[in-house]
Amino acid sequence: MTALYLIFCLMATAATQAAYFSQQPQDQVVISGQSVTLPCVIVGYRGMVQWTKDGLALGGERDLPGWTRYSLMGDPLSGEHSLLIDSAELVDDAVYECQATQAGLRSHRAKLTVLVPPSDPVVEGGPVVRLKAHTPHNLTCRASGAKPAAEITWYRDGEVMESAIYSKIPLEDGKREAAISMLPIVPEDSDSGRTYTCRVLNPAAPAGRQTSVTINVQHPPSVTLSVQPQTVAEGAKVLFICSASANPEITGYRWSKGGVPISEANGDSLEVTVDYSYFTDPVSCEVSNSVGSTNVSTLVDVQFGPRLLSEPKPMTVDIGMDAAFTCAWTGNPPLTLAWTKHGSSVVLSNGNTLQLKAVTQEDAGTYTCKAIVPRIGVAERDVTLTVNGPPIITADATQHAVKHSKGKLECRVGSSPPPDKIVWTFGDMSLSSGSSGRYSVQTVTSDHGVVSSLVLSETLAQDFQLRYNCTAWNRFGTGTALVTLKEQEALPLLIIVGGAVGGGCVLLICVITLVSLCCRHTGKGELNGKRCTRLSKSDIRVQIVHSDHNATRGNDDEEDVKEPMAPNSSESPGTSRTEHSDLLEEEEDERSDIKDPTNGYYNVRGHEDRHIRSSGFSEYVPNARPVYTPSQLPSPSPIYGQHGTQPRVYDFNHRYATTTAGRTAYEQQQAAQQQPAQPAGIYPTDPNYSGSAYLPATYGRAFTSYVKPSSYEKVDAYDQSDQASKVSSSSRFSYASSQVSSQQSDYGRPSQRMQTHV
Repeated sequence: MTALYLIFCLMATAATQAAYFSQQPQDQVVISGQSVTLPCVIVGYRGMVQWTKDGLALGGERDLPGWTRYSLMGDPLSGEHSLLIDSAELVDDAVYECQATQAGLRSHRAKLTVLVPPSDPVVEGGPVVRLKAHTPHNLTCRASGAKPAAEITWYRDGEVMESAIYSKIPLEDGKREAAISMLPIVPEDSDSGRTYTCRVLNPAAPAGRQTSVTINVQHPPSVTLSVQPQTVAEGAKVLFICSASANPEITGYRWSKGGVPISEANGDSLEVTVDYSYFTDPVSCEVSNSVGSTNVSTLVDVQFGPRLLSEPKPMTVDIGMDAAFTCAWTGNPPLTLAWTKHGSSVVLSNGNTLQLKAVTQEDAGTYTCKAIVPRIGVAERDVTLTVNGPPIITADATQHAVKHSKGKLECRVGSSPPPDKIVWTFGDMSLSSGSSGRYSVQTVTSDHGVVSSLVLSETLAQDFQLRYNCTAWNRFGTGTALVTLKEQEALPLLIIVGGAVGGGCVLLICVITLVSLCCRHTGKGELNGKRCTRLSKSDIRVQIVHSDHNATRGNDDEEDVKEPMAPNSSESPGTSRTEHSDLLEEEEDERSDIKDPTNGYYNVRGHEDRHIRSSGFSEYVPNARPVYTPSQLPSPSPIYGQHGTQPRVYDFNHRYATTTAGRTAYEQQQAAQQQPAQPAGIYPTDPNYSGSAYLPATYGRAFTSYVKPSSYEKVDAYDQSDQASKVSSSSRFSYASSQVSSQQSDYGRPSQRMQTHV
């Protein structure tokens, strides 16, 4: 046995020394999908060789049945037994060992590491990530199935973002891992459309893989509310404009005022007529979209007058106590408050509250709280302060009555509270109510107080000698007033008669005025039925008559001087132009104070009593305008001036063919005396009107006798040579005065008359 054992040991030693590994497998790293060979070369060994994977024998055959991707490579006679793994997979990731079983040889254990590249990164929400503006959000990128775990890097528009948070999670196989990277952002409206890129890589994918997303920042509407115009007066129209931008699009508008919806408004504008409430109640515009809604409000600068917010309350306090009134107003622009008391302009306070300390009865009355809004308006409220105190009696110290007639004395008690009792005391008598003999007391209560009257049924002489005391009581004290009764004279009979006469005169004047108006109206009515003639200044002719009552002259010596009238081609046949009208117009500046109260009929008299003659005009001689010089003219009537003013004489010598044959000696003498006084502006100073104011004898056909027309019908035919006379005769406004006896004159000098004919 010992010999056999020794033989076996020697044989084994020889075999061992003959077989050994010339190449053994080493740790390798392979990317999934690639082929890998684990070398195994045994020298001096002709037996079976097998591979183990994680301790599991793969088999002794060369093709390794059951392992389709595994095979032994090399020449077995040369001892080459390398393991080929085709298209390595993650399952191939293991520890491998080459064994020569018959020789009892084992190679080094070799670790085969299979690397798995990450899958394409996935960004949650991509490729377009919808975010809400101003709301924090984490962009998340996930890379799964990688071995080892992938590294992740974020880029924003190509710029590396360093704030990402990285993490990895092992998968169920225990070999692969999932990598997760979160990039926190707070998107703004301006970020909409930006590109964020997630890039992943590991040793199996050194070039890396990436995924990009675009963010769409959605936001609720951005709203701007404006009002046009911003400052308006109450009652004006304003336009509210609600401008909004949103992502996604706007879905609706809603308007409200002071929190109350305005149902009729649903667009982006609102037009209203504002009142004072728009100054305090805001107008709101709410705009909505799928993300949310935005509400903005605005007030209108409405200018309005004072509006009462808190009305003052009337107060009743006892004398000596404090009183306070409060009123509140609103207005725009800012208002000013002023407290005053009726009957005084003194401003007691400019605040909302008026404080009155230790009031007296003089403080009682009505107080006014006035609010003033500059350039807008003023408003006020009255409040009454009643002060309880002793009676305050007011009465006239002296009152009147007519002797032996009914008399009455009055006193007024105006305090608060009302008097409990009012007593009249006079002489030995005291009376508070009812009657006693000739005396009785009447009491009347009104809003202004209590009026107590002491009535005397008949006043006697001794009643005017007494002093009357009116005394009132209430719970605060007493008040007294003294009254004296004074006798009043009866209304004189003369005043009564004068009043009656005056009233009668007024009545008479009214009747006369009424009758005059009726007559004028009747005259106008009659005139409407006839042919009317339009009158102008050219329809007036003036005659001046000078009569000397002291001289004895016949009708030839007493001449009426009349201005002849000539028809104007541009006027109607019923109109004419007088020369004296022209003369009067030339002197208008000197006699500007003269008006025409008779509408064309002047009757200026130097003396009231004179005899007047009327003459007709038959022919007009168109010579040059007359020149007149101041001389003796009739004194103007009171309408034009006072008696005694110097008259004027119109000299027509140069116009008409004149002679002195027809003059009396008196006239010639006066004419001789007037020759040196011809310059204009020098007037005679003889107060007796010495001299003659007669015109000299004129052209023979210049004047004819005036005959009053018997009718006023229109004359259609006119004689060319006597046209002026017919026009004068046909005028319904021609006047002639009856002759007045010279004996009626109170003057012993010539009288003058100027009469106007229309």
